[in-house]
Amino acid sequence: MDLSGWIALAVVLALGIAGAIATPAFLRDARRRQQRGLGGSLSGIAGGMDAIWRPSAEEAHAQWEAQLELPAPAPIPGDKGDLDDGPVVIELPR
Repeated sequence: MDLSGWIALAVVLALGIAGAIATPAFLRDARRRQQRGLGGSLSGIAGGMDAIWRPSAEEAHAQWEAQLELPAPAPIPGDKGDLDDGPVVIELPR
């Protein structure tokens, strides 16, 4: 094998070793993002694929996201609210 063959082999081996070393870090990061609800590292790619191959799924996902962002309905004048029952306590997640 000539010099270019050895260089190509060294590059392939180096990339394989680097990938084997970096894989646990990528898996940890993906697990952390999934637990926090931030989406996976490939979520943007999957969303683009849905728009091309499954437009109905993309539309359903867009509607679901829109419903998540809807504000709470405003009270109607004359409605009895929870404010008359006593103090209001707002609990924040820790």
